[in-house]
Amino acid sequence: MSKKTILICLAAIAVLLIAVAAAVAVLYSGVGNDGRSSLDDSRYELVPAVPADAVAVLRFDSLDDMVSLLHGTPSVAPFVSPDPSAPFARFVSSLGLMAAEGGLPLHSSQTVVSSHSIGSLVPLVIIDAGRSGSSGSEDAVLLAAVADSAGLYSEIVDCKDILSSDSWLSRRTLLLLSPSEDLVKSSRRHISRKVSVLDSEGFVQAAISSDGRNIMLLCTKEADKLSKEIFSGRYRKYSDFISDAADWMAFSFYSADAGHIYLKGSLPVPGGEEKFLSVFGSLQGAVPQVSSMLPSYTVFAASLPLSDPAAYVENYRHFKDASSGTAGLLSESKSLEKSTGVSPDDWYAALDVKEVAVASFYVGSSLENVLLVRTGKADESILLKGTGAGSVDECAAQVRTYLFKGYAGVNFGSMFSVPDESCFAIVNGWIVSGSAAGVGEYVSGRALENTLGQYMQDAGLPDRMSMKNRCFVSYFSASESSAFLKEVFTGQYAQAFENSLESVTYEPITFSIEKTKDGLQFYAEMDRTTVTKSKAPVFERDTVINIPKGPFRVKNSGTGRMNLFYQQDNMYLCLQEEDGKGLWGAPFSTPICGRAGTIDYFANGKLQILFASGSKLYLIDRLGRFVKPFPIDLKKNILLGPDIYDFNGSRKYNVMVLHDDNTIDMYNLQGEKPAEWKGITAEETIKGLPEPVKVGGKTFWVVRTSLQTLIFPFYGGESLVKATGDKMIRSDSKVVPEGNGSVSVTCYDGKQRTLKL
Repeated sequence: MSKKTILICLAAIAVLLIAVAAAVAVLYSGVGNDGRSSLDDSRYELVPAVPADAVAVLRFDSLDDMVSLLHGTPSVAPFVSPDPSAPFARFVSSLGLMAAEGGLPLHSSQTVVSSHSIGSLVPLVIIDAGRSGSSGSEDAVLLAAVADSAGLYSEIVDCKDILSSDSWLSRRTLLLLSPSEDLVKSSRRHISRKVSVLDSEGFVQAAISSDGRNIMLLCTKEADKLSKEIFSGRYRKYSDFISDAADWMAFSFYSADAGHIYLKGSLPVPGGEEKFLSVFGSLQGAVPQVSSMLPSYTVFAASLPLSDPAAYVENYRHFKDASSGTAGLLSESKSLEKSTGVSPDDWYAALDVKEVAVASFYVGSSLENVLLVRTGKADESILLKGTGAGSVDECAAQVRTYLFKGYAGVNFGSMFSVPDESCFAIVNGWIVSGSAAGVGEYVSGRALENTLGQYMQDAGLPDRMSMKNRCFVSYFSASESSAFLKEVFTGQYAQAFENSLESVTYEPITFSIEKTKDGLQFYAEMDRTTVTKSKAPVFERDTVINIPKGPFRVKNSGTGRMNLFYQQDNMYLCLQEEDGKGLWGAPFSTPICGRAGTIDYFANGKLQILFASGSKLYLIDRLGRFVKPFPIDLKKNILLGPDIYDFNGSRKYNVMVLHDDNTIDMYNLQGEKPAEWKGITAEETIKGLPEPVKVGGKTFWVVRTSLQTLIFPFYGGESLVKATGDKMIRSDSKVVPEGNGSVSVTCYDGKQRTLKL
């Protein structure tokens, strides 16, 4: 098993568990009846109707429960179908409306939703429509009509007509629904042949292990095909961890509401050493402590707490030997020992390793990866070897060259390696290794000024990275970086994550493995919350300014319709209809500055498009012709803008721009600043253009910086906000006008304050 970092793999599992409809995408060919074990469990009475090629099965006590999870839970609904116009998404939405009105047919009927790979993920819904002979029931017919109107295929099947045996299913009528007519027919055919997903190796064992009522079962054997649906190019390769874990895994929904989803599953430790989970077979769990060493802005993290590192290393090598052989591992070990004079075995023993972790976070616009190793009673001759330092304290004060790069990966798995492990520092008893930029976050103090554990606490959550008896924990923040979502996930799933973030500021997903006397317990949790209290930042961290690339919606005064204005990679400026029909393209040579809007420059009802590039304002009409006397040179490079204002409705336009010297200025369309203008700037990085807020009949400017929110008078000058520390206004605070010329804001201490402007 070749894994670059386990954080991607395990976080991916967590994502899959939460993102129900995105669960898995792999075509499985059934193995026949001889592969089936007994499953005498009333929870799975509908499962014999699920075709053998299912790769995910969701079992619900009732149709009500299915609708509640797939439609009524904000953290799940975006994943049911990333395309809201798709037939299945429309069907679920229709059921949600019917449930809200109290008129959902068959609302108490047992329901199963399975997922199949037919080029892409395709769902099949199976609903118990009542006793045999009820195929014409009004409720089943009504639901079939709802499905048909949404674009699904449907069939009401009286199982006694196609089953000869005296089974529970032969006495029932089923409603089958799917976007694929072939899948509906396949289900009917599988029922008649008594072949189903029950024949898939490992399914019955996983089903028996679950103890809940609403259950999700995932086929993990060929997760590489799943990754094609969900992950973008370079992250697809990490799916091998999932396929090496087990054949099927079952999880029960213990909580599924707007703020929290909690899934729990169990599995006996696999008997064969070729399954990765066998590595944990003889180990005891421990309490991970890595959350105290992770910055609050961590995107990914994963940790392996080690109660017995020697036992883990031995088990891992047995797994490698059984799955792919240890020749490469032994060769790498010898090479490392030759280069440093210390063998990998002697290294981890000398350091008394207690925990190994990896983490990813942004430093500016660069995603950095670090490896963290918690040591016990370490042999300082090994710990400090090659550093030139005389003490551990000296290694905390600066970034130093790391001698033992690759050692953690050899001992604990290549999952615990990072692309650049050239530097290190010793911080709070942990070895932090990685790139100079990544390690530098720790040496400077930025990384630990507000730890992930503290951030979770401030968000009103328990530290989900520090639970007892864990063999493994992982963390993924869906809310930390939209850029990272787009880098890791395919477009539709990245968008689904962004949609799930509506009305919340923090969406962590955690996954952990607990060792119990009966085997392994798995936990996956997603929280959705708005953080109103956190430690006020001292260091600037998020200094990257988002420059939108468009397209920008602009009104076409000739047609009255909205058009899309955008810039191609070759710098051409283009206008097209919202349906994609191109209108024109005009040559241009430099990037535009993230804004475009329309003005009536000649005050004759004809609109032109105003935008900026370099230090100049440009105007182009609806036919793609540049308008004179533009361009207008503002004499300073524009980073972002312009935002356009017509303060008195007289078409005497002003614009606001953010310059590349961290200043905001107001100009008229002749490139002149108002005589009263005093300018806007800040000591820290200004993150975007100002937001106008009207208070007591006056306009003020709300400016977001990398540290806080500031408020300026209409003509700029000094900020009206002078708070420091925890009383600073949060950079994501709403600024709400109140009476008497005041605004309500949220500060870093979590308190709402009223400020008189």
